[in-house]
Amino acid sequence: MEEKLEEMRKIIKLAFIRIGIRCDLVGFAYLCYAVELVILEPGIDKNLCKGLYAKIGEHFKVEKTSSVERSIRHAIDFTQGTKSFAELNRMFKTYLYTVDEKPTAGELIRLVAEYYNLGLYKEDDKNK
Repeated sequence: MEEKLEEMRKIIKLAFIRIGIRCDLVGFAYLCYAVELVILEPGIDKNLCKGLYAKIGEHFKVEKTSSVERSIRHAIDFTQGTKSFAELNRMFKTYLYTVDEKPTAGELIRLVAEYYNLGLYKEDDKNK
């Protein structure tokens, strides 16, 4: 079970790196954990602030959910400023975002969770 969890975490991290989220940002760790929670506890993403962000804060010992939210938003905004989210189009083989558009925090978390749940990362491995 632990081996499967580690593999899932690796796939999530690689997905965010591929998208362009910098791994040295605090928001990167929060996003990775958020996706892990959404995969393991379906429905937790229905209420971001009181559900998902609160659990992330608890895990990382951050008192305010607003701090968690701000760090995640910063990671997304930073990525928007340096690279577009067009990589999501390639990952899902469909049109999701233009060069000028960015996903909300909830959208990005759910998209990466679905990328994992749908096994799309396996197709990426085949095409290498």
